Amino acid sequence: MLREERKKELKKHIFFKSIELFKEYGYDNVTVEKIASSCGIAKGTFFNYFPKKEHVLLYLGSSQNEYLQEVVQKYKDEKIKQRLLLIFKELLSIYLENSDLLKLTLTETIRSALKDESRNINIFKETMTTLIEEAKANKTINTRFDSNTIASVLVGIYFNTLISWSVSQDESVHIVSIFERQYEVIWEGIEKDLN
Repeated sequence: MLREERKKELKKHIFFKSIELFKEYGYDNVTVEKIASSCGIAKGTFFNYFPKKEHVLLYLGSSQNEYLQEVVQKYKDEKIKQRLLLIFKELLSIYLENSDLLKLTLTETIRSALKDESRNINIFKETMTTLIEEAKANKTINTRFDSNTIASVLVGIYFNTLISWSVSQDESVHIVSIFERQYEVIWEGIEKDLN
């Protein structure tokens, strides 16, 4: 288990060092050799963790999917509205820890081919659909809207939040606040459907 933890830590280290280099020199000007050298590893070691430089950018999405499952379990005893809000807030708060670097990652990921990222987006949406289906089965929500449609809208506002936040020049704009305002609009529509 210790070996697996070290591998995870090294992958994270490579990711963050790469993002720092991308920020300093520009994505196109950073080579795998430069990343490996900055991390104190061999070029071959880099390729053990990332098949290509572009995969460094995709790491954020795939690592968030692992974290998503932990967060889903963490809030399993909450009512569906609060549970979904807490899940999204926790996922978004990750971006505040290294905001400059992660804004750059988001920008580069959007600029890169998002087709590779679609798998992560689908996993995210399927997880949200499952939570909504469970809430319907438990009768904690009663809506005519399809669970998949609700999940798509929630995931859509999540990514809209990330994009809005990453391009904002206003440092006072708080990522979670952006999401909460949009979330309330969506939830009000779901609740109105109950009447």
